[in-house]
Amino acid sequence: MLGNRKKLVVQILRYIISCGLVFFVVKFLLVGDESKPTPKLDDLKKLMIEAESENSKRLLTVRNTCKKYNLGVYKEFNKVSPFKHPPAPQYSVFYIARSRDLSYCPIYKAGSTTWIYNLCLLINVTEEELNSGKEQISTIARRVIPELEFPEADEALRSTKKLLVVRHPFERLLSAYRDKLENSVAGKEHGTLHFYRKYGSKIVEKYREKNFTGPGDNQVIRIKGVLPPAGIEPTFREFVKYLIHTDLANYGDDHWMPYYLFCTPCVVNYDIIGKVETFWRDQIYTIHKLGLQEVIKPRWRHSSGYSNASVIYFSQLNRDMVEKLYEKFRLDFELFNYSPDDYYRYASFT
Repeated sequence: MLGNRKKLVVQILRYIISCGLVFFVVKFLLVGDESKPTPKLDDLKKLMIEAESENSKRLLTVRNTCKKYNLGVYKEFNKVSPFKHPPAPQYSVFYIARSRDLSYCPIYKAGSTTWIYNLCLLINVTEEELNSGKEQISTIARRVIPELEFPEADEALRSTKKLLVVRHPFERLLSAYRDKLENSVAGKEHGTLHFYRKYGSKIVEKYREKNFTGPGDNQVIRIKGVLPPAGIEPTFREFVKYLIHTDLANYGDDHWMPYYLFCTPCVVNYDIIGKVETFWRDQIYTIHKLGLQEVIKPRWRHSSGYSNASVIYFSQLNRDMVEKLYEKFRLDFELFNYSPDDYYRYASFT
């Protein structure tokens, strides 16, 4: 009975998405976020208590997982670890704002645009400049918050509060695929053609089957008013094959590099771990915890416009592929307490 209900829910979600009705659901939930008021005093106190408790649990889960697998600063050299792990942080990826006592490791496709925008405001970049469209926000941010090298970077990381924001690993992978690889025509001024040439064409060449017919119409989302793909791009299924069969060290792009390799939470002692799933609350918590409320406000800088797109795209995969994809990212799942179970149900059985 329960299994039939879950199948029915999946079918309903697929129908809603395929009809485009989900746009209105997401618009209701997300589009108003930037103007949503910060909670009043009593509600803010409750939020801070709840978020503080949750943050402590998240930090503890990370520490316990790192210890469990003998990683990073918890490594005992007489014990073997099942994962290869960097011995030191990737200092160059951090935005370290020493004047504001804050260091941030940007997980791309996990609220990074919002937090890089916030950091720019903290360094006195005006909203007019950030919203002008003349430069990408990340370009502006790197100009005002340049990379630091060891040992200066190591000292700065130790002496500042450290923020990490994560997202369900499968949702982040799908978002990266849809944004960078699904359509080489739309958004080429923001790098989609570059991603096709660097990754997409090679993925297609290696993983496209001889009798390829493409995914079914109910296995992709086409956005009205956006140019369709040129037909040369990898499907989500082909992208997943690439992820499964490529060694992690050779992934080569930050948009799908595992969290534990990119932001090294077993080496860096983060103070705050936010999640996209609780993004609004976690922003308010972080801003007030760090005393930044006079300079920045909670905001949502980017949304794909669709919810539960995974129901559609994961139907391109069979369960075996989802299980293998999970194994590639298993440490991220455990570090941040995510589950793959729903995605097994989204997968087809062929």
